[in-house]
Order: sequence, then C-alpha cells, then structure tokens
Amino acid sequence: MMHLLVEDAAAWHAELKRLGIAETYRIEMGELKQQPWRMLDFTLTDPSGVLWRIAQNL
Repeated sequence: MMHLLVEDAAAWHAELKRLGIAETYRIEMGELKQQPWRMLDFTLTDPSGVLWRIAQNL
C-alpha cells in the first residue's frame, strides 16, 4: 500500500475522474470520503495491484 498526502484530495479525485483513469487502465477507484481520523481520502488500485490511498489532512 502507498499513501500519498496531498493538499487537495477533492481536486485529485476530480482530475483522475475527468481523465478517465479507471476506465483507461481498468483499475478500481474509490469515492472520496471524509474519514473519522480527520482525513479526506480515496483509494485506487493500480494495474500492478498496488493500493494507493490519496488523502489530505483536515
């Protein structure tokens, strides 16, 4: 698992959706969620099977 901390997780999520990353590379991309541990995040699984959590601190 990889964890990428960014300043704007919503912008990352929107841009990846706009680019059609999930459809292009046949990967899974989760929805944006506010977590109880004060992070806004989403996950994606890359073509090699690595789970990425892309998040920002709230």
